[in-house]
Parts: sequence; C-alpha cells; structure tokens
Amino acid sequence: MLPLSFSEFTDFCGVEFASGRPVGIALGGEPVLFDEMLTRYLEYGGMPAIASLKTTQVQHSAYMSGVYEAIAVRDIINRERGKGKSAVTDSSLLRHVAEFLADNIGNECSSNGIAGALTSAGSKTTNKTVSSYVTAFEEAFLFYRAARYDLHGKALLKTNPKEYIVDTGFRTWMAGYRVTDIGRLFENAVYFQLLYEGWSVHVGKLYGKGVDFVATKDGRVLYVQATDEMFASETREREIAPLKAIRDNHEKIVVVRQGSYDTDIDGIRNVSARDFFL
Repeated sequence: MLPLSFSEFTDFCGVEFASGRPVGIALGGEPVLFDEMLTRYLEYGGMPAIASLKTTQVQHSAYMSGVYEAIAVRDIINRERGKGKSAVTDSSLLRHVAEFLADNIGNECSSNGIAGALTSAGSKTTNKTVSSYVTAFEEAFLFYRAARYDLHGKALLKTNPKEYIVDTGFRTWMAGYRVTDIGRLFENAVYFQLLYEGWSVHVGKLYGKGVDFVATKDGRVLYVQATDEMFASETREREIAPLKAIRDNHEKIVVVRQGSYDTDIDGIRNVSARDFFL
C-alpha cells in the first residue's frame, strides 16, 4: 500500500485538470495552477488523511510525527526485539539513519559511507549496524532500495544502490520544512510514479554515466531521466548525454518539471511533468 499518486492527490483535493490545461478547477470553482499543485504534493507528500489544499504545516508536522513514531517504535523496534546482536534497538540512531537517508534520496549510498558520516557527526556506529537499520526501514516500507543496473554487462550490481523515501512529506518534515532541493523530491516522485504504473525500476549505469531509471514491464524497457529544468543548453546536454550513449532501440524519455522544450531530441522524448503524472 503506497501513499497517493499525484493524480489521486488531485482527486482527494477536489481539483480537476482538463486535458492539456495547466490550470485546474477546485470544487469551489477556484483556479489551481498545476505547478503549484505539484509543488504542494512534493513538499507535503500524499498521505490520504491530510491530502487537502487547506492542510497547514502544523497539521502536517503533527501527523508525520505520529506516523513516524508508529513506524519506528511499534513497527521496527518492537519487531526487532529478540534478534540478538543484529537487533535494531536504538531509537536515536534509527532517527539519525532515517534523516541521513532522507537527505540523500537519489544519491548512491553504502553502509560504510553512512556509518562514516554519522560517526563524524557524533553518532558513533559501524557499517554492520547501519546495514541492519537500513534493512529495517526497507522492511517497514519507509525507504525503497533501487539497485544499480549495468547496462553494458546487463547485470544488477550489489554495491552503492540508491534509496527513495515512500512519501516526500516525510523528508520535508525531517528537514524542518527547509525545501532547498526540490529537484530531488521530483526525482523521488518520478521513481514512485513508475512503481504506481507497475514498472520494475532500477538505476542505470553505463561506462561511468548514470541513467536515473531503467524501468521494465511486460517485456518493455524504458530509460528515464528526471530533471527539474533544462533551460541552459549545457543542462540539456548533461541530461540527454547518458541516454544518447545507450545503443539500443528501447524508449528513452526525459521528464522535466519546469519549462517547455522540443518534444523530441535525437529520438529522446521530452515529457512535461504534467503529462507524466496525469
């Protein structure tokens, strides 16, 4: 069971977007911009109980705090009791690991790297302990692991996966509502939209270049780059270059949150956030 997708979120908020229109209409007849709606979704997430245009930061914080405590204490720590040395028992360390993972969604990570960062910050731990805590979060479905896929060797890699958070509202809450990198939230949302649609999703690797997502479903393969904007030519080239390097005929797309661009560049489709999510 996942939080609401963006289209479900708009339904819960009583907003309807006509085909191709950047402005929706709320139940009371008020116009709602798609960009503003998406920004709210990225910042506050898609938890059904608080899916509303009127939800305040105070209400959101109280709800997220309660849900996190239910996951961390009643689900994870209580379940882990009795496992012995590998048990997850330190709620403070658990929170530190959660905050680290949330702050690094979309980044390659390893237990060694996380343990080193937390130890440097004053939370002394080991890579084995961190691995147990990360696994506990994955088993509780708060974080989802996206393994790397070697597009040259056609094999999954065991090292340096990426972690994505099940609801971006958790990340905003953990960060104290300081949203400074909405591009990462957007990438996180693209990952989960693919899951909503039934794709199996991995992170692509090709000769040192990174492809955000390699999605497969029913024999289809889809390569996806997710980016906040491509206003500058160098940004467009940076986003498209990894897809150009893939020498096969599977579909390749770039999902862009802001701006309007040519729909096709060398066989690579540019897809607006509106078209992708709705």
